[in-house]
Order: sequence, then C-alpha cells, then structure tokens
Amino acid sequence: MHKEIRREQDLREAIIIAADGGVKTNLSAGVACTARVKVSPLTHAHSNFSIVGVDLHNGGRVRSHIHELNERVIICFGGAGTVQSSGRRYPVSQGTFVFCGRGVEVQFEQEGNDDLRLSIISFPPGPEARFDLFPAGDEHEFPANIAAILGVKWGEQPTGQLQDDFIVVQDDEGEEYWQAAPSVGFVSIKLAPPAIPLNYFCAASQLLEPGAKVRSHGHQVSEEIVIVTQGSGLAVIAGEQYKISEGDLVVLPPKVMHHFENNTDKQLRYGGVFLPPSVESALRATGVRKFPGIPRPTDIPRNPDTERMLVERYGFIIDGIS
Repeated sequence: MHKEIRREQDLREAIIIAADGGVKTNLSAGVACTARVKVSPLTHAHSNFSIVGVDLHNGGRVRSHIHELNERVIICFGGAGTVQSSGRRYPVSQGTFVFCGRGVEVQFEQEGNDDLRLSIISFPPGPEARFDLFPAGDEHEFPANIAAILGVKWGEQPTGQLQDDFIVVQDDEGEEYWQAAPSVGFVSIKLAPPAIPLNYFCAASQLLEPGAKVRSHGHQVSEEIVIVTQGSGLAVIAGEQYKISEGDLVVLPPKVMHHFENNTDKQLRYGGVFLPPSVESALRATGVRKFPGIPRPTDIPRNPDTERMLVERYGFIIDGIS
C-alpha cells in the first residue's frame, strides 16, 4: 500500500505507506537488518524530514553511530530489543519512543524471536534521504568521504553529550489524559518542549478503544506524521477511507481534514509527531489527567466551547467552527 492524496495548488501530499512499503536500500547500518526509505526529498515533496523503516532480524543490530546533522525520533512498532547510548541501555518494544539529538552515539540490538521493527524520522532529512547512493544488494559500507558529507560517524564516542539529548519513553510512560467521546481511550504526551531540548516538534500517542474514533479535524500549520504501533483501523483523509495496521505510515500536511477510527474489537494505538508542536497543550486542556488505579471518568466535557477553544487557541480546523 502506497497512496498519495494530493490537494490542488499544494505540492505537499498526504501519504500512506504500508509497514513493508518503501524503497529498499543498504544503509551500511549494521548486521541482519533491512532498511526501507519511506519518505525523502527524492521521493516526495517534503524537505524538512525523512522517514526510514529498519527491521532488525534474528541477532540483528544497528552498530554504534553518530549523526552530526540530524535529530531523530525512533518509534518501535514490533518486536523487542535494546537501545544504548554512552553506556546507558534501555529496553525497546512495541510503542517505545526514542529521541536522539545531534552528536549522540546510539546503537540498537534485536532480542527474542521477532524482528525489532523501527520507524526512524530524521529532522532535517538524514543520510537515508540519499538512498540513491546505497542501492539494495550493495554490501559495501559508506565510503569515508560520503559518510563525512552526510554527517555520519561510526563507532566513535561523543564529547559533551547532554542528558536531555537522548530520551527513551516506554509505551506505558508519558503524561496521559483521558479523552472525551467519541475518542474513548487516552492520549500520552511522549516528547514535548520543555522536556526535550528542541521546540519545533512534539510527539504523542493515542489509544482508541474498540468502536472509538477521533472527530474529523485539521491543523492550520502543523504537519502530522503517524505510525500505527498496535492493532488496525481506518484513516479517513479528505473523506476517503484507508485501512491501516501496525507499522503503517500516514503523513498529513497542514489543513488536510482527517480522523482515525477503530472499527475492530481490539485496541488501536498510534504515535504522532507534529511539526511544529501544536497538540500537546490542546490535549492537556481538553482531557482529564489519567492516574494509575483511577477509572476513566464518565463526564469529560466535549461541547462547542471546547471545539472553539481548539480552533482559536490551538490552530485546529473543525467544520462549522470559524
């Protein structure tokens, strides 16, 4: 599945790419791994980020490396393993978010019987954006001059790495808020200013219970990058329905009307990255804080005043609210 939904007079397009879609390439990143470039300036009209999927197979690993020119958000949607940076090691599994700043040494390793499946979003576009330099089947490593141009260093230790340049947030961690019907479930703010040392994006996840859905909306200025991390459902974009499931990617430019539906009998969960940040404050303002052991409240307000606040204060687009 690879669909593009274009809008008139807009070079940027809404994109849906399946978990196993994209252009296979050899990124010389490690052993027993498969890389698929999903979005890059070579494939789509997006120049502020790139997205690559990396599957680590049995015993696979992405060897220790540093990106000097890119920040990255890595979202796991399958399998299990570890991520390590400067001697600190953390578990990685379905729903884990990792923030990796510029100049940060990082490596991933697969564990268990299933592939460790990662979606890596780079700002600005990372080395994978030049996948034309590394065709699939070419087992040679980056030539030293190409690696230097792309800002990649292998096996080196960073100097002066800051604590908040490497952040790992597990599926059951984050600042969580119950949401009003019909979005029965909760959201979790994973990465947002000032907890991260950047202010041009935020990341959150949303869980929808069976039968729940998000109301149709758009964002005035934010691009939204969505990775499905659990279950399946529907993405409704500009009125058209598209089936989505674990690992599928959805890219939504500003102003595109969209929503997500869980039309199954199992939970649907997906992670979203917003450029620039726009939703984290709205989620706090419209939700009810979720605490362990306290059941979901039954009186979460959702009314025209709430929707007007989303439009006027947080840049949402909602039909009928101007």
